[in-house]
Amino acid sequence: MKEFLKQKLLENRSGIYSLIAHHYADQISEMGCSLFRDWLSEELSVDKSMINLTSLYSASRREQKKDRGKSKATGFNPIPENKKNSVNPGSNFSDPNAIPSSKDNITEM
Repeated sequence: MKEFLKQKLLENRSGIYSLIAHHYADQISEMGCSLFRDWLSEELSVDKSMINLTSLYSASRREQKKDRGKSKATGFNPIPENKKNSVNPGSNFSDPNAIPSSKDNITEM
């Protein structure tokens, strides 16, 4: 994998920073982008100037957002029992006998 990443990084291929951010997500979050860039340049044996810090930062932010979205989608969020049967006084959908909270704003001329 290292050789693949090194080759694509040297070719400056599109999507390489997203792939790096996905593959090394834990290291980026622990080190931060600038320290991670130093580490990655040694890891892949490439010059540090070949790694675009702005692109790396953007890719890591996208990866973090993806991870947050996944945790929200798979997270267990039970509705408390008192909220399940609560009646919203401003809504006519919760209780067919509810009185509307606002009056019609129609005036006759």
